[in-house]
Amino acid sequence: MRQLILAFASAAQSIDANSWDRLMGKDNPFCQHAYFLSLEQSLSACAATGWRPHHLCVYDATGSEFAQEFEADIIISPKDAADYMALPLLALMPLYQKSHSYGEYVFDWAWAQAYERHGLEYYPKLLNAIPFTPVQGRRLGLSPTLLAEEAQQLSRVVFTCLNEQLANADAPMSSWHSLFVSSSQQALFAEASNHTALRRLSTQFHWHNRGYKDFEAFLAVLTSRKRKNILKERAQLQPYGLQYQFVAGADISSQQWQHFIECYQLTYLKRSGHRGYLTPTFFNMIAERLAEQIVLLVVSDAKGQMLAGALYFTGRNEQGQTCLFGRYWGSIVELEGLHFEACYYQGIEYCIAHGIDVFDAGAQGEHKVLRGFEPVALYSYHNIAHPDFKRAIAQFTEEEAAQMQVYMQQMCEVLPYKKGQ
Repeated sequence: MRQLILAFASAAQSIDANSWDRLMGKDNPFCQHAYFLSLEQSLSACAATGWRPHHLCVYDATGSEFAQEFEADIIISPKDAADYMALPLLALMPLYQKSHSYGEYVFDWAWAQAYERHGLEYYPKLLNAIPFTPVQGRRLGLSPTLLAEEAQQLSRVVFTCLNEQLANADAPMSSWHSLFVSSSQQALFAEASNHTALRRLSTQFHWHNRGYKDFEAFLAVLTSRKRKNILKERAQLQPYGLQYQFVAGADISSQQWQHFIECYQLTYLKRSGHRGYLTPTFFNMIAERLAEQIVLLVVSDAKGQMLAGALYFTGRNEQGQTCLFGRYWGSIVELEGLHFEACYYQGIEYCIAHGIDVFDAGAQGEHKVLRGFEPVALYSYHNIAHPDFKRAIAQFTEEEAAQMQVYMQQMCEVLPYKKGQ
């Protein structure tokens, strides 16, 4: 029997980067240590912004000096995970103590309001997710050295620890939430939580590359009316003489980054009244740390002046498919159709040119459907400490799932593809 130490890390920096990436994988850029580290060190995701890091680490203490400190086989240590960095890391769950529900994209505001109406505190809660990033991926990292049975046992230990956090008298949490769990881990989450976690269905719209030779070949599989609509939408920008250039991460100049940040902040300011969740420092950090998985679309006028930009990431999903992730965009000009061009059509062209299988252009947006993006099912898992509220929320998620399935079917019926495509 292994002796295990469970400890919480107050920062991604407290966890060895190589160990993190060995467990969480490097195919998905948003699961990497460098991404979390940049979010936290840039003060985009920190206690002051309502994202207090609380990453759960499980270490193998068997035969170590730490094993002599306790008699039990499993112990939850009051020390920071940084104290155990020298031990082998067996499991990792990125966690945050949240004091609000912003930046999550699986909305539970109504749950929080129901708590408030009954004089109860919904916050803080525990969130297992990537801050500000509604991308499906691995939410529990397990050492590849573990046997299948060991991995299952260790997963149960992790979820038992999560549930104990809800009952912690010193710092109780109302609930824990694991968002956008990868399809390969959904059965694990259900089993490891002893099927007590509520499963919530949501949807996004992704574009799938079916071996198209070029954009015209993609248009050819659409109905005549939808094809004409897309051509008309793209044509309305032609009089402005815009230039579109994809720049690989390592080749993005500091001036281009600065222009992009200005575009991002201005667009957020117009839309939301603030300059965005992400600080300029965050972009500067990922420019250095994740350059190989970054592509920036630079949109310039006829004179070469940058007017807009869209930031993309490349990677793979757990089915081995190559993916393009459209994440952030911004513009200093108001041109009808520019958002669709920069964030959808240029991304589709990039996927076709580079043989990328899937284009995930971000959360929500049923307007993507008429442009060839198809609904995909995404699942999140939730456990609520209060038994009465859990029963009510369970009923809500069941009804919501039924409605979501109908909605997804309706979206499939209005896809622009010809029959048989």
